[in-house]
Amino acid sequence: MAESPYKFCSSCGASEWIEKSEREFVCAACGYRHFITPIAAAVAVLLDAQNRVLVVRRAHEPGFGKLGLPGGVIEPEETGEMAVAREVHEEVGIELPASAFTYFLALNNRYPFQGFTWPTIDLFFVARVPDFDSVKKQASEVSEVLICPLDEVAYDDFAFWTNAEAVRLWRDGK
Repeated sequence: MAESPYKFCSSCGASEWIEKSEREFVCAACGYRHFITPIAAAVAVLLDAQNRVLVVRRAHEPGFGKLGLPGGVIEPEETGEMAVAREVHEEVGIELPASAFTYFLALNNRYPFQGFTWPTIDLFFVARVPDFDSVKKQASEVSEVLICPLDEVAYDDFAFWTNAEAVRLWRDGK
């Protein structure tokens, strides 16, 4: 049987499931269908005038102590650009309007959270700033901010392969 994040039916409260597929679980009592679908996340590739990228060291799980890019889950009523602007401000203190971000790439990922590994779709957006002088890391999110030339990024030290791949693809002009 596939792993399910559902303990109880959200319709009737029963706890027995019929597995229809890896992503669909049906309540055995009432027939309510529960689906596992990708969660949308917005991630920033921030570059300065010297074409250096802002990379953070994660201050929490998953990937505590590993590298990442500023980003997070897109909230209801947000566009990807709105979400990435909010996440950048929350994590590294840089205030940019949503219009400063341009869509770059989407990659499928897996994100372990509360005992289940959720599928995500990571939407990457690029923005340029003159410099990173205004960076103010949020300690609950970020333990360190690194400003890296694209050829010197430690790709193997990223918590999520999608973050490393987005930077690599940007570096390579793809």
